[in-house]
Amino acid sequence: MSRPTFTFVLPTLNASGALFERALSSIRAQDYPAELVEILVADGGSADDTRFAAERHGARVIENPNRLAEWGVKEGMLVARGDICVVFASDNELVGRDWLARVGDRFAREPDLAAAFGRLVSGPDDAPLNKYIELIQSEPLNWFLNRNLETYLEGPAVEQDGFAVFDVDPRRPLVWGANGLAVRTEWARPIWARDGYVADVDAFHAMVVSGRNRVAYHPGPFCYHHQVVRLSDLRRKWLRNSQQHLVHQAAARDLEWVHVPGFRRRALLWLVYSLVPPISAADAARRALRDRSVYWLYHPATTFLQAATYAQALLGSGAGRRLLSRSLLRRS
Repeated sequence: MSRPTFTFVLPTLNASGALFERALSSIRAQDYPAELVEILVADGGSADDTRFAAERHGARVIENPNRLAEWGVKEGMLVARGDICVVFASDNELVGRDWLARVGDRFAREPDLAAAFGRLVSGPDDAPLNKYIELIQSEPLNWFLNRNLETYLEGPAVEQDGFAVFDVDPRRPLVWGANGLAVRTEWARPIWARDGYVADVDAFHAMVVSGRNRVAYHPGPFCYHHQVVRLSDLRRKWLRNSQQHLVHQAAARDLEWVHVPGFRRRALLWLVYSLVPPISAADAARRALRDRSVYWLYHPATTFLQAATYAQALLGSGAGRRLLSRSLLRRS
């Protein structure tokens, strides 16, 4: 059984620093033949040492004239040489030196496997807020709306070499994208090759809809995501994402993965849950006791902050209000 080749696609913009070095080093430190691993850094015009750092680690730097991360992933996907393409970020880090061996073996043994993903974890030196993000594995809104992964893991998933393997029903979508998402390049590339903007989560869902819906999930530590230190970091991230990737790109995106069964009801419940802090605080206290984790106590503040940030982005422009209206008035 031959080993698959890998391409890591990292979109960057002024990413030079310790985290970027750790991301690249975690790839190069793998117990896997180096000649089977390609790193593509899709740079949006960095003015710091990002390109030099990438080249020191043997990465190939390509241009990302549109600057946004999703465009960088697209540029990388179009020229990736590996059998498996991994969507990575400058604040990611692989867990363990056998990551490529484990993921590669899973794809080699399962010819129908389209994608592999796993649990995102916080590093031991990360800020407490990042440890809360590890608990919810996403952002508060997606955590509240979409619990489909739990349903798959409790139901049809089959354990294979530490991975839970199952088929995704497009009507029960998953919020998978970036942060170590590995996809079979020949099946994923045609989706990223479509004209215009392609978000990673949209592309994953489109692959599922096309019938390439066999996936593997690793429930143990899979990829570090060293993303935030302060609440202000989250606010800036959510404001940027909601404006640049949601409102401004809404016409180009297929957001069916958002509209899970009962979406309208869940969205309205989210407004109450997030904007009435005693409700989210009571839930956070219950979960903190259950999980014996004080990091749940960040939950009321983050849910309120995200609701306020999204309200600013959606209600502050005509395009945002139209998107909100279409989403809430759709049948669910």
